[in-house]
Amino acid sequence: MSSSPLPLLEGVVCILAGGRSRRMGKPKATVELAGRPLLDWVQKSAESMGWPILIIDQDIVKGLGPLGGIQTALSKTSAKHLLFLSCDMPFVSPTLLLKLTQQLKKNDPGVFAFADGFAGFPFLISRSAEAAVKTCIDTQTHSLQSLASTCRARRWKVPASLKPALRNINTPADLRAAESWLQQVEAEDSVLMVKNLGMRRDGISILSDFDWVVRKGEHWVVLGANGSGKTSLLSALTGYMTPTSGHLWVLGKKYGRSDWRHLRKRIGLVSSSIRQMMAESEPALHTVASGRAAVIDTWGTPTQTDLRAARKILKWIECDYLSDRPWAVLSQGERQRILIGRALMARPDLLILDEPCAGLDPVARERFLEFLERLGNKPTGPTLVFVTHHVEEITPIFSHILMIRRGRNIASGSRETILNSKNLSETFGATIRLRSSGSRFAARITHLS
Repeated sequence: MSSSPLPLLEGVVCILAGGRSRRMGKPKATVELAGRPLLDWVQKSAESMGWPILIIDQDIVKGLGPLGGIQTALSKTSAKHLLFLSCDMPFVSPTLLLKLTQQLKKNDPGVFAFADGFAGFPFLISRSAEAAVKTCIDTQTHSLQSLASTCRARRWKVPASLKPALRNINTPADLRAAESWLQQVEAEDSVLMVKNLGMRRDGISILSDFDWVVRKGEHWVVLGANGSGKTSLLSALTGYMTPTSGHLWVLGKKYGRSDWRHLRKRIGLVSSSIRQMMAESEPALHTVASGRAAVIDTWGTPTQTDLRAARKILKWIECDYLSDRPWAVLSQGERQRILIGRALMARPDLLILDEPCAGLDPVARERFLEFLERLGNKPTGPTLVFVTHHVEEITPIFSHILMIRRGRNIASGSRETILNSKNLSETFGATIRLRSSGSRFAARITHLS
């Protein structure tokens, strides 16, 4: 065989979608994974090739296994190259398909993915392999192994990094494993992920069937009335309250499988409860430095290393002029900034701000919000989750909104689609009219329920 590479290929993607899964009790193509039929998953990957897609759901001759689908595809298209996918392999990625097609050399009759000692899906055959297909059918050797050998196809050893894309779903156990794997992949690509979270205390439901995902590059506002479950949600995220049911991941780590005491150090928390525990004589520089170990009212003097780091953070949060001022003489707005600096001392990936504007006068609040806007725009800054009752505090940096009522996720998503009068009214249990002025918002209650 020649080893010279081929120019960019053109062909047809053929998806073998026929057959009924006895273990699933339904056609393979209709089995649902994460709410989508398997065929839909495979089609999505097939579209990445930019080739026409041919779905084979009925074979010309039944009982030939995958060769029946191959024979049918060859009869339905005159394309020179045919790329075959199976509907029970939903994770075949565009990267894998591209790399597979790049393995085909001039005069090759085909190339098969080769993993764990077997040749199989996905595979690419040229029109020249048609005779080999007929030979295998005539000799009743219907396996893909036989076809790969008979037509002398090239075998491409799939790299370990792409092997998860070859996962098959043939049984209910396969489906459960695939769903678990999908959740973990999604969790590792997110800042936090909550799935079906439930929390009960003394027989009372606090959170119910709660779903929420925060992805990298997003900043969120959490809106809800008093008693809606916001504080309980934050307590679950930071490991201070144990969920009753469901699953929770923070920074790719799953609750129950990771040490939350260590993970908590990567989560910055600014709340009124922390603000009330600060020693009044402690200078701002020491308050920030204490965030390294996440302790309050420390004994002794911080190390010079921590003090140097704290000075850099004070400058970063625009508060270096407050370095020597004790807590007692700081304004409410200054205290909030210092607490943010304290939270940033541990270099968190996630910064949760629990009603940080409470107690601020209108001018101090606006200055604080402008500061948050600048913080959120820093490329090296953490993901922000801002908890509030007031839409007036939503600045442009916040790209996404979560609305909670009675422990349920009423609405969540991009600010443009979620923040509206209807969702606000449902969240707060009153008729509310939302108004926007430039990039800011205001709400007016028009009717109390």
